[in-house]
Amino acid sequence: MNNEASPAQIVANILNARKSTGPRTEAGKNAARFNARRHGLTGQFYCMSEDDEQAYKAFETNLLGSLRPVGAYEVQLAISITQDHWRLNRSRGIEHNIYGQGHDEFAETTDACSPNVQAASTMADTYRDENRVVANIALYETRIHRMIARNRKELDELQARRRAAEKQALEETELLLKLAQFVDEKPEDVGLVPVSPTNTDIVEVFGFVFSIAAVRAKIKRDHHLELARDCAKKAWDRNRITVQRLPDLHDAA
Repeated sequence: MNNEASPAQIVANILNARKSTGPRTEAGKNAARFNARRHGLTGQFYCMSEDDEQAYKAFETNLLGSLRPVGAYEVQLAISITQDHWRLNRSRGIEHNIYGQGHDEFAETTDACSPNVQAASTMADTYRDENRVVANIALYETRIHRMIARNRKELDELQARRRAAEKQALEETELLLKLAQFVDEKPEDVGLVPVSPTNTDIVEVFGFVFSIAAVRAKIKRDHHLELARDCAKKAWDRNRITVQRLPDLHDAA
């Protein structure tokens, strides 16, 4: 039989372990008041104070910026990773709060020879009384770490496949633009059909959208970079370097 507590039970145990009836005065109730907030991307409701909401929004924006998801499913995975990291931070905050409460609770009953010993003693007393809660927090964090690792692995695999497909599409776009220049044709004549009759600069290849002007600029930059590497290899000796200029990649007349 599996006696391991579920994540919901762990959270409930942490809350129950505080043995608190909550704020009883109006001032306390006002200070502890939470407002329901709806997440703009997931549509889920969260109970957060205004300060926590602002902190979470900044945290989510920064982490999503680092994960750089593209498309609905990548965004969903990235949000799950972000929320689980937030939960990790919150559970660690709860652990710190437990020891903070314990320091106040045992301050009057502990007579230590120095402030450091006093803090160590109250921490030990707190752990003695709250060791089950602390253990549950550790278990809770372990499960969150597993979920983060699983979602991050799936996100990395999705992004790797997408980037490989985008790289192939870009390489083919470059080749077709070079072919158009070589045979003196327009990009649409070699298969680069614009996505809109009113904007002939934007083409779609295998679901990826590219700007012809940007791809042409990349072709020129790659050519110049290759030339620069060759010059550096030959110690910038003009007698050993043959400069091959790249023709202008413009639309055929």
